[in-house]
Amino acid sequence: MRGAAAAALAALMAAAAVRTALAWSDRTHVIITEEAIARLPEPLRGLFAEEAALKRLQEAAVAPDSRRKQMEKDAAAAPPERREALKKKADEEKFKHYLDIDAITPEPPPFKNFPRDRQAAEKLFGAKAFQEHGIVPWAAEQALNDLADALARGQTERIFRAAGDLAHYAADLHTPMHVSKNFNGQLTGNDGIHKALEVGLYVRNEEFYAAEVRKNRREVAYLESPRDSLFEWLIQANGRMAPIIEADTAARRKTAYNPGAKTPDAEKEMEDPANEKSRPYYAALAAELEARGSPEASAMRDAAAHLADLLYTAWVRAGKPASLTPAAPAPVSESAHLSPYLLLIPAALLLLLVLWPRRKPQQ
Repeated sequence: MRGAAAAALAALMAAAAVRTALAWSDRTHVIITEEAIARLPEPLRGLFAEEAALKRLQEAAVAPDSRRKQMEKDAAAAPPERREALKKKADEEKFKHYLDIDAITPEPPPFKNFPRDRQAAEKLFGAKAFQEHGIVPWAAEQALNDLADALARGQTERIFRAAGDLAHYAADLHTPMHVSKNFNGQLTGNDGIHKALEVGLYVRNEEFYAAEVRKNRREVAYLESPRDSLFEWLIQANGRMAPIIEADTAARRKTAYNPGAKTPDAEKEMEDPANEKSRPYYAALAAELEARGSPEASAMRDAAAHLADLLYTAWVRAGKPASLTPAAPAPVSESAHLSPYLLLIPAALLLLLVLWPRRKPQQ
């Protein structure tokens, strides 16, 4: 009885786990964005590939996480009368980073009956479901539309904001932990896998992932239906969760290490590649993932390739502009400036002839 009660309590606590918007590290977003630009054809690549423009885009790709964190801080520090409104605004940003699709529908993958249209989905499952479980594909679609419009208008500030949002949300929906109800392994005894994979494993294998993300380059594709593509990629990412959980379970069993343990040194153990206590676990996790085809590396590579497709699609929609700024007005020729005045000369002569007093004939 006591064991059954404990198991029930553990299950209840797991189900009630608070969804946090953990994401790939800033550095991962940076390399995904850089690789996406490298995959673009000219002249589009040239618009973003110059060092200053690329750096600005990479900073914009990281900005949604910084923006969310600042919103949460502002809400926490606000006076009571403003706190709720600011918290709602922070939550609206947080929901844009994930969609735990299997928490909303009992339908198994590939979720063919899940509505791709947001209004239809909210009508079927209720708007509250998406306030809890996220809206990332629709956030990415909105960023794509904003980018196409900004490119068409030559609105440089808006271009980088929209392109950065697109880069961030599109990368997030490729993250297996952003599209699964088991987002932190809390349902399977793998608590802590989210940050262990996206931060701890990455900082120890940055060169490996930087090389992996550049593999299998192909021509970019114009997306006839970006929304359908976004959902297709999200569902593929959801399928990558199972091998990641298997790899983590095996690594924990081999090393008796729990990356999700709440200890004073937990952050240091995760973020410090030289930490002796966590090193065996991360080495085992890397080996177990590799044995399963490195699904996390495939997710990063797909994120870069698909982000290139999205950027290209926005650019084509905008009419393939050759610059990120509005075209300068055509110079007006000197003759064009003089032409109105030249027309006045014959008019003035005609008027003079009409009004000039005539001499009377002599008697």
